[in-house]
Amino acid sequence: MNGPDRAQSEVIGVVLLLGLTITAVGITVALGSTALGDVQSSADVQRIEGAMTQVDSKASLVAHGGSTSQRIRLDPGRSADVRVDDEAGVMRIEVEAENETGGIETVTENVTLGAVVYERGDDRVAYQGGGVWRSNGDGSWMVSPPEFHYRGDTLTLPLVTIDGVDGRLGDDAVVTGTSKHPEGLFPSENVSNPLLGGNVTVTVESQYAEAWGRFFETRTRANVTQVSPTEVRVALRTETVHPTLSASVSALGTSRLEFGGINTLYADSYDSTSGSYPGKGNASDNAVLQTTSDFHLTSKGGGNTESIEIRGDLVAESFKIPKGQAKKKLTITGEKRVDDSVGSADPVAGAIAERIERVRDQTLQSSGNFTTGFAHDDGTVRTIDEDTYVDGDVTVSDGSTLRIEDGATVHIGGKLNVSENGSDVVFDGSGGDVAVLVEDSFSMRDQSTLRAQGGSNSDLFVDGTVEIRDDAAITAATGTRFELYNTGDVEVTHQARIAADDDVTGNLWLYSSGGSIDFQGAPSDGIDVAGVVYAPTSEMTLTNNMTFKGSFTSGSFTFNDADLNLHYDESLATLQPFGGASVPVVSHLHVSRHRVTIEDD
Repeated sequence: MNGPDRAQSEVIGVVLLLGLTITAVGITVALGSTALGDVQSSADVQRIEGAMTQVDSKASLVAHGGSTSQRIRLDPGRSADVRVDDEAGVMRIEVEAENETGGIETVTENVTLGAVVYERGDDRVAYQGGGVWRSNGDGSWMVSPPEFHYRGDTLTLPLVTIDGVDGRLGDDAVVTGTSKHPEGLFPSENVSNPLLGGNVTVTVESQYAEAWGRFFETRTRANVTQVSPTEVRVALRTETVHPTLSASVSALGTSRLEFGGINTLYADSYDSTSGSYPGKGNASDNAVLQTTSDFHLTSKGGGNTESIEIRGDLVAESFKIPKGQAKKKLTITGEKRVDDSVGSADPVAGAIAERIERVRDQTLQSSGNFTTGFAHDDGTVRTIDEDTYVDGDVTVSDGSTLRIEDGATVHIGGKLNVSENGSDVVFDGSGGDVAVLVEDSFSMRDQSTLRAQGGSNSDLFVDGTVEIRDDAAITAATGTRFELYNTGDVEVTHQARIAADDDVTGNLWLYSSGGSIDFQGAPSDGIDVAGVVYAPTSEMTLTNNMTFKGSFTSGSFTFNDADLNLHYDESLATLQPFGGASVPVVSHLHVSRHRVTIEDD
């Protein structure tokens, strides 16, 4: 190659090199700009999520009366938009209720939610209905939850709704309340608490319906239906039938069943249709202890557990048994089963409230015999044989007897206290079913007795606490069914006895929706129960010595130096609480609207 050609090639090479360099730099700058833009966009969205969470906090403070106004820093940036949309989203609450003629009608409340919305491209973050939500082209999800509480048998829904002038908000906004008091939606003139089985449906129409639906699924035991991309419907499970009593002991709501507080536990079974409990030597191996969660043999270093002997099966989702402890302390003649299909706790508050309301609905204050509260303490027998309202407390003491008979229903407006040796209350069902409602507490002490007899059914309803102390006893005669329902805490102590004659445990039932049930026996010869204790949402504490014949169910168990003898009555295996009837799950509904205005500051 000659000189000029070589020079020309060098020039072309330089040009090509410069071109490649410029192209590479351009691509790098373009890609870097895109990446930087994506990072900036993500940072902006995360920043505005924090700002919307502040909107949530400030709006909640104003809506619930904690402040008259609050200022918020939004700082959306120039390429984004934060605006008020007071028509965004609707929540519809529908409740079936009984009307004046006994028919069923649906009462509906439609609530426009409104929203504070941030938009940047496909990204959207919104404060709506008391929660913060986010969406993009791939769907929607929750950033922080709304105030929607469904616990036990009560739905509480304090809805925060947004008013304001539609339009863009600047860097700062102010939240003010529009009313000193919230607007109560439920209960209402046409829908009162308890609902007693009325169906409840909540429907949300929103751009964030998908996220609302997932929230409902995690917070409620309900049927959630995605009607459309912008509509979700929640049908609360308002009725349930409780399962058969297939276990000696069931813990249905606990995170774990800790046996470390047990000194000794012995469990076996018998069948009361063949006679009373025959003693350990002639008992059967069909006991079942079960929990919906983990079984822990020991806790807090092992406790004082000496021995646990289960003549039957132990059922749990998982087992935590330290090495060497199984052989030393735990004996199971049946199966140690891993089973996660045990049903979780269904509340009983609705069923108890329904039965209490049946008595109240009789309005004995006006339709029955009316008497003031009284202290029966002269050692004689006082008889109530007609429907009666007692205005005040009733006290039975000094070896006196109060008899309720001939199918009478008694409504006590205050407390029922029975105390001192030889004092008795007798429910005699020979002339028809007997029912007593106590509006306050029920207490038995010393060697007093409540006796259900005469066949038929006898019910005691206590809208408050129950105390059975010392050597007091509640008994049910053969052929007589006695049921005690209460809504408050239960305390049973010392050598108290709650027992059906001949150990026919299906004749005596204790239902409770109270938060706490405390059995505290004497250190040696303690509490004796022959019946069914059914409190699937309560916390039960067992201390010292006690014997249970029948079946007992609680949400959770705590053991304190417990010595337990459990004798499962196999005749209960086909029986269901509440006689197998469908009973209410949602019994109380509290829905209110709290309006706030959000405007540019």
